[in-house]
Amino acid sequence: MNISLYGRLAEAIGRQVEVDAGTGCSVGEVRRRLVARYPAAAKTLDGSRAFIANSMVADERILGKEDTVEFLPPVSGG
Repeated sequence: MNISLYGRLAEAIGRQVEVDAGTGCSVGEVRRRLVARYPAAAKTLDGSRAFIANSMVADERILGKEDTVEFLPPVSGG
């Protein structure tokens, strides 16, 4: 499954990564797999919002075969 990343996550990991997410995998499981693979980005991943088809979803959301998950980290500015 392709995962799209934005902001600080894209800078730390890349704009797109592939995660092995089988049938019945949740958004939370994808997040945990990314944290395991990229521990330096764990804090940002943990604080990021997940989106599917332009809608924010909870970590409990079970992924469909055609879903694309996007993680958007918190934004701060001045």
